[in-house]
Amino acid sequence: MRFWRYIALTTAVFIALVWLDSESHAHGALTLNRRLCLLKVGPDLMYFSAYQSAKKFCEDVPAAGETIFTMDFAQEEMRNMTTDFRIVRDLGEGDEQTSLDAVTIAYLPPRIYPTGTVTLRHYFADAGDYVGIVRVEGTHGEHWTARFPFTVGWRLRPRAYYLLAAAVVVDLLLCFWPK
Repeated sequence: MRFWRYIALTTAVFIALVWLDSESHAHGALTLNRRLCLLKVGPDLMYFSAYQSAKKFCEDVPAAGETIFTMDFAQEEMRNMTTDFRIVRDLGEGDEQTSLDAVTIAYLPPRIYPTGTVTLRHYFADAGDYVGIVRVEGTHGEHWTARFPFTVGWRLRPRAYYLLAAAVVVDLLLCFWPK
């Protein structure tokens, strides 16, 4: 019975650590602040959310399928600025030669959003790594770009594999440690 108690304890600790790691991990210009997801675009902020099946997510999306992205301007001045939003496949580091249009899977062209809300609905056919790119151009010629990587389809982060290995080692030590 002692064996199963140790297995249950270390499994619970592993699950908690993986969950905390995935919840607290910020991506690019996105940060989680008091349950609000903030996207920093130049000196301004947007409130960012992704929705699937009426569930709200800050960064990573749990599964392929229809996803709705919304961004609300935090500052009134942004309602007079031109904004565009695109989602591209993340090809990783070192592939800057690929044109942005070639990897774009969803795009909202530049326009002014007087209501202060940008909404994009997209169906993800495949799980994988993507990057959201928001560009804002001000009335005086200033322009800012915010990039945020995200994952579609739940996957363990690389650090989670180390946590899993540590949990297995602790399980083995506790099970076979002399009494």
